[in-house]
Amino acid sequence: MRHDPAERKRQIIRAALRIIAEHGIGNLTIRNLSRSVGVTEAALYYYYPGKTEIVRDLIRGFDDGLKIEPGLRGWDAIRAFIAGRVAQVIAEPDLARALFAEELFLGEPESERLLLAMMHAHRETIARHLDEAEEDGTLRRGIPRDTLFRMVLGPVRLLVRQWGMCGGKFDLKRESEILLDTLQQTLGKEA
Repeated sequence: MRHDPAERKRQIIRAALRIIAEHGIGNLTIRNLSRSVGVTEAALYYYYPGKTEIVRDLIRGFDDGLKIEPGLRGWDAIRAFIAGRVAQVIAEPDLARALFAEELFLGEPESERLLLAMMHAHRETIARHLDEAEEDGTLRRGIPRDTLFRMVLGPVRLLVRQWGMCGGKFDLKRESEILLDTLQQTLGKEA
């Protein structure tokens, strides 16, 4: 029986994510992955030439899976960006233990490069929306952009990590909304 190539690639990516989340990227081998997916190593090579391309597609899938509604600006766009990330993690809990745990990728230069590139792209997106919030008067002026980026995304990343480490024992969506409300209030324009 032949499998749909796109579906097989999704299976491979999900299995890779699970291996990384449970055992670290060092255990993401073609042998372990082929066993997890239930195919031969040769069959896995049909879909991917190697581990780097699998990790690349894993990271791209995380990044491509997020679309912000056109026309959103400032805090609304930042909230949509974070709500989208939270929804992805809730739908695929292994993301909390893998992509939000960069230390799992240490020692894998290509994976580190891909994650860093994704972080820089996120920084640019968030910085643009922070500029919009400053322009519309809902963000106090004078805080350096990189500092603001870290102040917004750092606590979100920590919240996602905590959720992943405790096995999803709290309402991540609700807690992220409370966190964003508090950040917006704290960073909002002074009265």
